[in-house]
Amino acid sequence: MIEKLSERFTIKLINAELISEEDAEIYAYGFFQFCMMLLNIVTTVFLSIIFQLLVPCIILNMAFIPLRMNAGGHHADSPLKCYINSTIMISSLLAIIKWIPVSPIISVIIVLISCIVNITFAPVEAENNPLDETEKSVYRKRTILILIIETIVFLISLFIFDKWVAETIALGMFTESLLIIMGVTIKYNN
Repeated sequence: MIEKLSERFTIKLINAELISEEDAEIYAYGFFQFCMMLLNIVTTVFLSIIFQLLVPCIILNMAFIPLRMNAGGHHADSPLKCYINSTIMISSLLAIIKWIPVSPIISVIIVLISCIVNITFAPVEAENNPLDETEKSVYRKRTILILIIETIVFLISLFIFDKWVAETIALGMFTESLLIIMGVTIKYNN
């Protein structure tokens, strides 16, 4: 549905002589990606409202998304599968935050495991987005910097703020670690 909408939008841009036919594919792809991103944001906000966890959901995504963008990991093989997996993942994480208390000790262990996995394996390239050596170096440095910042914020939250903030950060970091492990496992099994 979104692909057809993207194609129609692109055709309208061509007909209005705003873009050339040579650039049509790029615009269709960009519009499709924008729509998918918007759908993911709307779904995430909707889920956070259903769970009554808007602020924790924002914190969760602030911990997860920067790592995801730089450390990589497993990617679904279609936008629909990505959307479904993301929706299930966010729902599961919000359910854990809401109904399963995670002790500070478990949170610390989760952050340590996350740091070890990320430092050991990141970045994990996607099948459709291979990385050259320069990109690997840049993404690795960014990942380590993000881990340092998130770990500091985690520790400050653990000792100064409410424990749920630290728990939420830990879950965001751990989720990326799981995706890295999946990405490495799939890469080496192919």
